Amino acid sequence: MKKLSKKEEQDILNEALKRYQLAEEAESENIEQALDDVKFRNNDMWDDRDLVERTAQGRPCLTVNKLEQRISQVTGDQRMNRMGVVVRDMSNANSFGQYDLAQVMSGLIKEIEYRSDAKSAYDTAFDHAVGHGFGYSRIITEYADDDTFDMDIRIKRIINPFRVRLDPNAEGAVKEDARWGFISSMVDKDEYPDSDWNFGKGDEFQYWQEENKVRIAEYFRLVDEDVLLWLVNGETIRVAEPGKDIRDELLKKGVNPERERTVIMPRCEWYKMSATKIYEHKRFPSRFIPIIPFYGMELCVDGKIIRRGLIRYAKDPQRIYNYTRTASVEQVALTPKAPYIMEEKQLGDYKNLWENANKENYSVLPYKHVPGVPPPQRQMPPQPSAGWLQESMLADQDIDAASGMYKASLGAPSNERSGKAINARKMEGDVGTFHFHDNRAKSLLHIYRILGDMIPRVYDTARVVRIRKYDEVKGKEEDEPIKLNETIIDKETGKPVKIYDLTAGKYDYAVDVGASYTTQRQMASESMMELIQYAPQLADRILDIIARNLDWPGADEIADRISNPPITPEQMQQEIQKAVMQALANQKDQIAMYKAETERLKVEGQLDNDEDKIEIELLKLLDATGADELTQVKAVELLREAKMESMKPNQAAMPPNPNLMNPPELMMGQGVDILPTNQEDM
Repeated sequence: MKKLSKKEEQDILNEALKRYQLAEEAESENIEQALDDVKFRNNDMWDDRDLVERTAQGRPCLTVNKLEQRISQVTGDQRMNRMGVVVRDMSNANSFGQYDLAQVMSGLIKEIEYRSDAKSAYDTAFDHAVGHGFGYSRIITEYADDDTFDMDIRIKRIINPFRVRLDPNAEGAVKEDARWGFISSMVDKDEYPDSDWNFGKGDEFQYWQEENKVRIAEYFRLVDEDVLLWLVNGETIRVAEPGKDIRDELLKKGVNPERERTVIMPRCEWYKMSATKIYEHKRFPSRFIPIIPFYGMELCVDGKIIRRGLIRYAKDPQRIYNYTRTASVEQVALTPKAPYIMEEKQLGDYKNLWENANKENYSVLPYKHVPGVPPPQRQMPPQPSAGWLQESMLADQDIDAASGMYKASLGAPSNERSGKAINARKMEGDVGTFHFHDNRAKSLLHIYRILGDMIPRVYDTARVVRIRKYDEVKGKEEDEPIKLNETIIDKETGKPVKIYDLTAGKYDYAVDVGASYTTQRQMASESMMELIQYAPQLADRILDIIARNLDWPGADEIADRISNPPITPEQMQQEIQKAVMQALANQKDQIAMYKAETERLKVEGQLDNDEDKIEIELLKLLDATGADELTQVKAVELLREAKMESMKPNQAAMPPNPNLMNPPELMMGQGVDILPTNQEDM
């Protein structure tokens, strides 16, 4: 972007300050409640006043966190069931390569996710959404290497979601229609010594300074641009936009538009700024704000959107549980040990021993005998209140109800006994938290839309990139290098075309919300095991497939041995004998056929005249097939023996064999030379 004038810079600063103030006022309630949720997750569950008062009195403040396990249950499901991108080419553009454009786009998105460690970004954002209602990921561009100008796209996590402010006027499920957004941090003033910290007195400045710290923000905004489109020979061409106008050039070449229209297209701009200065600015290659929210649950109250996570409504039952458990433990701890009842005179000179009897473990407790008075007797201590225990149980049930997750969903034993019933009960509990996963799918879909919009803009030169694809044989994803935007000459048209020109296609994106490949394999193996129980006869036919779907070390080797078991010496001997017997049978068949042919020639009176000719043709054929001299001699001997057999008296003639019209070839068996009758026997 061009250098900003003083007026342009001040206009952008004023705009950013007002927008940040608007976002702060709109999100203040969500931020306040979310901060309390985060502290609550971190075991800060007692009211500050109660905590100070009880600590001063030496009284316990116990915390038994029963909510973090529920968050881990939901986030654990997310990690076990990863979602992936599905890309469809909506324009049927020709890629002139091994893969179609949708496959290249899909593979490139997966490679960006892999190189970015996008799992960490998704995990962090989803954990925040489940914990306190909202989390964020972001998309950036960076140089592919230190010695290149090629740019790469990366997905990054935002570990502190309270740094983000997004356009509160956006109404999309994941704010895909946001027009602006901020990612900011409070830093020491000393890090920017050349800056002017003389802020104005307006309310918009109150969020940009506190004591010796100032706010430094990344400010994203969308700016609309007018773009003129021409329709030429059925192709849409951008002929005029800011910084580009090729209308006159096209008209000089005789190119006239069939139709034209002006459209408004947004472009994203990025600024690094404080309240008084813009330090850097550039154009970001997207028509979206590259900040992606992950939301928990939303509720519109008096026109204001309230966002919450899993634990918001369960905090009060958790506080009750902590208090009742603390009171119960406190009562037991403060209850003295079982006291003794005795007559005062029985203490005698042993008073000190008896006063410390509940503190020390004495082997002997002497006392002074008083006639007519029984020995000291221990009394039963007070029992803990059943009311506290009952309240603890009720609070525990309230936590289940408020969080929507009951004990069976957390793996606790229940009345179900069969695996199918247990899974059904767990699935029923998962329904109560499924909206978190559904919202995650919406966020991922927005990420894929942004990536799909950015990739043609960033990967716009001839360069080698890696795409990630699934290898069905190896059962895992692997990367493969391909070259984008390489110009070649089309053999059919003779015109230059680009291979893998991603700007040539239009794409539709979807999220694969099914189970991960690992989970699918586990489910498949379990289903196949159940199938074998009902149909044992199928075991031999699918056992290798079951083994290959198991997650054991060496499962593939086991499957290979099942499908290709090692041959024992006995089995090898049987195979040899079988091959020899088959070869002998084939040889007898050949002799019989030659006998029949010889008999036919004899009947037709051609044997004497053509005998030498048949042998010569046979030798020529054998020589052409590369047979050695010994084989040729054996073949001629077999032919002559067949003729001699056919000349014996009372030999019945056989019908002619049409397959013998061409010279036969020699088939070599297991140590036996065989003369085939036709080409199909080769």
